[in-house]
Amino acid sequence: MLDRYFYTFHNPAGNHFVRGSGSFPDVHTIDVPLRGAPAWAVGYAMETAVWHVVLENGDLQVIEVALNGAARSLAYQPSWFEVAQPPVVGVSMIEGTYVLRSDESVSPLSHPIPVNDFEVLYINRAGGMVLGREDGALASLPIDAQADARLVMNRMGQVALYANASDQRYVHGIMGDPIEAATLLVLEVRDSEIRLLARVDLPGEDVYEGIAPFWADVDGDGVEDLVTTVSNGTLGARLRAYLWDGGAIRQELDGPAIGRGNRWRHQLSAAPFGPAGQFEIAATLTPHIGGALEFFRLSGGSLKRVATFPGVTTHSLGSRNLDQTAAGDFNGDGRSEVLAMDLERRAVVAVGRDEEGARELWRLDAGGEIVSNFAPVELLGDRLALAAGTADGRLRVWLPKSE
Repeated sequence: MLDRYFYTFHNPAGNHFVRGSGSFPDVHTIDVPLRGAPAWAVGYAMETAVWHVVLENGDLQVIEVALNGAARSLAYQPSWFEVAQPPVVGVSMIEGTYVLRSDESVSPLSHPIPVNDFEVLYINRAGGMVLGREDGALASLPIDAQADARLVMNRMGQVALYANASDQRYVHGIMGDPIEAATLLVLEVRDSEIRLLARVDLPGEDVYEGIAPFWADVDGDGVEDLVTTVSNGTLGARLRAYLWDGGAIRQELDGPAIGRGNRWRHQLSAAPFGPAGQFEIAATLTPHIGGALEFFRLSGGSLKRVATFPGVTTHSLGSRNLDQTAAGDFNGDGRSEVLAMDLERRAVVAVGRDEEGARELWRLDAGGEIVSNFAPVELLGDRLALAAGTADGRLRVWLPKSE
């Protein structure tokens, strides 16, 4: 695609990983006033850093922060989104910056994703998958998706999502409604048609407890795999990875289950987190009741938990925002760490791996309760900045100090 796109989950694959290198915690702190409480924020950078902030009432406020820390509000658009709809921001060398805005056919709890320079995929209000252009729909597929289902795309342009949504299986209701999906789909768009590549139907009362899987190369073969969370009322949640060969699922790998119902595990990201650069999957165990950050590694035919760090969270009970996290080399030491929140959701906590397990590397005070997703930005020179919206109507920005 010619244009670049930016998401609340940081990249099209849904893996909360960002490129670049930061100087955290040695950063400037800038507070930018907003016209209301923020729900979502998506950032990008050119000569300056720009965040598109969606407020709780659906208004859109655009914030610009120069590299010297000077901040201003660039634009304000009331009622730009339906309430709670996450944004996608596009940057075009020809048309400038734009925000994908849905019409009345798109689910108000999700958003379209571009699959090429002319076409987008989206969930409609009836739970169907639609391929469309500016002049209308090209193809559709009835899949009974959740209203808040998010679509994630790998480097080959293949799209994964959850379908077959129901409230007749395991009902936990921690993400705003009692609806969960029982089917994983992998699709592709070719010749303006939607083609089904793979389908996994969970048995019994099992559900995919989340709004999207994410793509990551779990087994190191150069092809991205799918990471999911599978739950039921007896065992609670467990991570499951589906190894993907580019055209089909070739193996299914499970991590340990929590061991009781109504206990959730929040899948976050996958990267070379290990002390020697081993590829690991990060998740938060029970983020609503004394959460702990966990790291899992592929071992034989399963996902083995190799480290745990207590006292953090990445989700608020009842929220559809599963993006209060990020991963990357934020402190510039050449290794990736995971960002979460403290249990009061008032500080960003960075956790890294070493031979002893997992430990806190640094933390930064947000000055209030964090209510938006984490919104990192890769600045010019591959330097990392970070922003998060707070309940008292501020966008707190952490910007690297000028060299």
